[in-house]
Amino acid sequence: MLSRFDIQKLQDLPIEQVAEALQIRVSRHKAICPFHDDTRPSLTFNLRRNRFRCFVCDTSGSTIDLVMKSQGWTFCDSCRWLARQFGVVLSEALGCFEERALRQQVRKAGKQLPPPPIDVHYLEGLTASPVLTEEARRFLFDERRIAPEVVRLAGLSSLSEPMPMSGNPGGPWFNAPSLLIPYRDADGRLQSVQARYLGKKEDTPRFQFPRGSVCSIFNLPVLKTLAEGEPLWITEGVTDCLAMLSSGRKAIAIPSATLLKPQDIEPIRSRLKAQGTRLHMVPDNDAPGARLFLQLQKLLPTLEHHLLPSGYKDFGEYWKSTCTERSGDLNDKC
Repeated sequence: MLSRFDIQKLQDLPIEQVAEALQIRVSRHKAICPFHDDTRPSLTFNLRRNRFRCFVCDTSGSTIDLVMKSQGWTFCDSCRWLARQFGVVLSEALGCFEERALRQQVRKAGKQLPPPPIDVHYLEGLTASPVLTEEARRFLFDERRIAPEVVRLAGLSSLSEPMPMSGNPGGPWFNAPSLLIPYRDADGRLQSVQARYLGKKEDTPRFQFPRGSVCSIFNLPVLKTLAEGEPLWITEGVTDCLAMLSSGRKAIAIPSATLLKPQDIEPIRSRLKAQGTRLHMVPDNDAPGARLFLQLQKLLPTLEHHLLPSGYKDFGEYWKSTCTERSGDLNDKC
């Protein structure tokens, strides 16, 4: 059981910083309330009392309450996330009595617990000093012909040995050898890390995400580098996106349109309005690629379709075969 001293340390964390870490945008001590359909900022933050309150739905509380209510997590999962996110050292373990009791109740009721929060602090440390193994270098530079500068800017790293997906070694582990691919929001904050297996075991999954990860867009920070009117390219997967970046174009990867949420698309829509950005896509040359384009076009009506030259299944394959030549303009070739 957590002591009152431990709980107080977490409740003393700056409430607005906790809100920002939860991606609740705070401006002048107010924010759009995540607890109801809010259009004007009604969630307020009292810095003197270090608490929040919505004057429309009347939801209120401390830092721990904000995490619990906004994420739907248990008390202990919320405390664990706060401790890891802000580097708080607790005097007692977080595998506490309340959490064990709750898990027993959930199991008896035949329900499933929500996934634990992603250990972003741990993943930041795992990818802070990128290292490329021999397998990663072969995959990126020899097999895919990805530009070294693109690898550096994307923050790609790799594993030669299996590693835990969080600071809890008793949880799931990343397989190895694997490429580690950071997913960040438009402001550069780490959201999760995807592992791309590079080994030869057929029964090992090719891709892994920590539990609790959601489908998101790869390379969102590129949005802030777009000049007015500069085109943005959309690809299906990360490796195609890396190939597109290697060709000198600015690109993002959207692996699944059906799993995207409105807030995932909003940064792109905002950029379209602010910068006059034009969207282009070279989908994979197959039925799933065609479906993905049509799904995305419903969300982004100005998205322009480009066909691959005959004989190429995806842009990565096209780039590999042409990167040693003068790339020219894709519009002339597709």
